[in-house]
Amino acid sequence: MFIEKSNTEVITIDKEIKVVGLSLQKSSLPLSFDSLGKLWGIYGEKYRGKVKKAIEPIVEYAIALNKVPDYITGCAVTEIENMEEGWVSYIIPQGKYIKDNFNAESFYQLTTEIMGKRNVKAWAKANNIKINKEYSIEVYPIEAVKDQNVEMYTLTPIIE
Repeated sequence: MFIEKSNTEVITIDKEIKVVGLSLQKSSLPLSFDSLGKLWGIYGEKYRGKVKKAIEPIVEYAIALNKVPDYITGCAVTEIENMEEGWVSYIIPQGKYIKDNFNAESFYQLTTEIMGKRNVKAWAKANNIKINKEYSIEVYPIEAVKDQNVEMYTLTPIIE
């Protein structure tokens, strides 16, 4: 039986998180919202579970960079070295973030319905928290991607 989970809170990341993966800017895909799922598809088919120095258990990330703009799909690694051609790295800095945790009955529902209904901006406003709009992060534990424990969270950096 499905039990809905939903929790939003401020957390502190004490240690930077190194992520390597594919960049929408460097892909041959058009720079559009429709390309995000396609980029994940390429990552999943060619690289999921094969990234060198991946942290176990595997956690996958999507990082939306708003200044560039770019969208990076990949996973956390212990070291950034010997990346595949066309790959990029991004270091999620330590600091305070709004962590918005939620779940769904399927991965498809999680990413196509539930995530779009989350409203971190309203939560931040209600709690008098200023958001750093330079980037945002989606975090996918590998169990969610495999449609087993379909739970994920987003990280939104805040200005202290």
